[in-house]
Amino acid sequence: MINILINALGVEDSGGLTILQNTIDELSLDSDNIYEVLVYEGKYINDLINKSDSYVNINFIIIANHGNSIRIFYENFILPFYVRRNHFNLIYNMTGTGQPLINSPSLVKVQNLLFFSKTLDSIYFKKNLRILWFKQVYLKRIIFLFLMKFSRNIEVQSSHVIDELSNFINIKNKTFYIKNDFPISKSMFFDPKKYNFNNEIIFLYVVGPHFMRVHKNIEDFVKAMSTLTNHNIKFHIKITLTSDELALSGLWDKKLNKVTTFLGYVDNKESLQGLYDDNVVLISTSIIETLGLHVIEAVINGILVIVPNESYSVKVYGNKILTYNLFNYLSLIETINIMKKYNNADCQKSIVNNQDYLFRNASDKYSKSHHIFNDLLKKEPNV
Repeated sequence: MINILINALGVEDSGGLTILQNTIDELSLDSDNIYEVLVYEGKYINDLINKSDSYVNINFIIIANHGNSIRIFYENFILPFYVRRNHFNLIYNMTGTGQPLINSPSLVKVQNLLFFSKTLDSIYFKKNLRILWFKQVYLKRIIFLFLMKFSRNIEVQSSHVIDELSNFINIKNKTFYIKNDFPISKSMFFDPKKYNFNNEIIFLYVVGPHFMRVHKNIEDFVKAMSTLTNHNIKFHIKITLTSDELALSGLWDKKLNKVTTFLGYVDNKESLQGLYDDNVVLISTSIIETLGLHVIEAVINGILVIVPNESYSVKVYGNKILTYNLFNYLSLIETINIMKKYNNADCQKSIVNNQDYLFRNASDKYSKSHHIFNDLLKKEPNV
């Protein structure tokens, strides 16, 4: 029986919580091992714990959230004593950080590229946001790079993450494990939706409460939609934010209110799936993504998607997906106009191509976390 500690401190956003829930559900079926999950207390974590109450091999350790600085102190100066006392065979860090003072084998999961993107750096500088970049990116980068220096085993969700990391760290002494965090089988794919662009187009924009952050780049979407109101295009917007959130942000054009349904935060998969309907097109404007669950779910549910023409898009979604050039809302409009020339057969063919790529791409990755754990421990037995 192997005793494994899952460090999930700091996993709080919707994407991270989804992956944590999927991981716990998956590990609950691994009866050969015992897992302790270290988490911050909070509403969404409590919901996750309640859903996992029946898992006999999963135990939760819940601590109060006192901020990132206290978390780093806790992980590096208190957690090592707990690990030694409980004889953990492996530490699985879902936080992107490692602990130099812990001698047990460890695996660091990198699921946030905000601190390791030269493209994002350049945008902060172009927008003259150097002080904000220093606070939001650089300080955390220094800490993460220092802690990652001592981590030999790193888990990523896509090969493009390795490429991005190689710009900041020496990867020659690292072992990378590419894990499919969104298990995909042929049976999961929905039939392509029907499209007739003579009718009203529904533009779906899925984003969480952190939509004001630079990397989400909502400006591209707002500028394109505002310009489209002057074109002869019948369209409607569905966005996962409230009207108050957008109004207070200063990033929204209020003339779009009349063509927008403000959904607010959609906190369950079933509600989101209800948005995937005929003539719906999801638009994503993120500067950087490790995976982009909202895009993958849209493709699985059979709708068209438009994403930035960036290297991560090609690696994660394939080169057949519709793209536009970042920070160029006219390019986004051009892509929409090209798409409008598609007939229903063209749209369905495009969707099937995207689904086929997702399936093929997922087949080359680890599908189970405990498979990674087993392979890692064979190479690096417990000290």
